[in-house]
Amino acid sequence: MPTVEYILEKLASLAVPMDMHDFSKEEYKKIFPNGRIMTPLGEVKIGENQYEKLRDRDGGKRRSLIGAMRQTLSDPVVVIAEAEGGRKAEVYIKSFRDEGKVGIDTVMSVVVKKDEQRIAISTYKRKQREVVSKIKKADGIVFIKDNAPQPDEQGITPAN
Repeated sequence: MPTVEYILEKLASLAVPMDMHDFSKEEYKKIFPNGRIMTPLGEVKIGENQYEKLRDRDGGKRRSLIGAMRQTLSDPVVVIAEAEGGRKAEVYIKSFRDEGKVGIDTVMSVVVKKDEQRIAISTYKRKQREVVSKIKKADGIVFIKDNAPQPDEQGITPAN
């Protein structure tokens, strides 16, 4: 299994700008048409209450994560397996860096399997020490990205 240091290096080197979107039901439906998204591990259904969780949790602070949720699920840096209270989950982790800002922000999306279907049930931002703790407690690494950010992930439109 890769070391925590290796994963932290990946998170630092593969950090990308966070997609910022207006927080509205219309925008949410544009980002997640049909309430599903493709991930490196297959299709994930967006849980029924994800819009409300983003709207209401942490005093509304999660509203800014609507674009990051899509980025984290579709292009994670790492996905870890965890089992808490007898419930197994995959935690998708992606790093973001704002232009001119030192350090990175890390977003996690929790995906559970129900009837052989992956369902995203929560998305939140975490501090590095919390990310380290989660990785150390992981049951394993399910996926780790091995390449540099693609041009469109860096906010650069590829030349045609």
